Amino acid sequence: MKLAIRAVVFHIVCIMLFAFVYFSFKFDFEHLSNKNKINFIDFLLLSTTIQAGVGISTINPITSTTKILIILQQILMISTHVFILYLFTL
Repeated sequence: MKLAIRAVVFHIVCIMLFAFVYFSFKFDFEHLSNKNKINFIDFLLLSTTIQAGVGISTINPITSTTKILIILQQILMISTHVFILYLFTL
């Protein structure tokens, strides 16, 4: 049970961390509707969907830096899922 709680906390920390990082690069993203200003909630949603493996959002990265950040979060998410599945099957 401790392992499951640690995994959940780890993912929540990753979501918050990447949301803050994305927010600091907010001018390197574009909103698909172009009607709304992008705020922190939008980046929190982006980070949550990427961490969950869904990846659907109304915000798109427009620079190489932000694309690499999203790729890093996806690699981190995939590797932690593999590691956790390995631990639970021992």
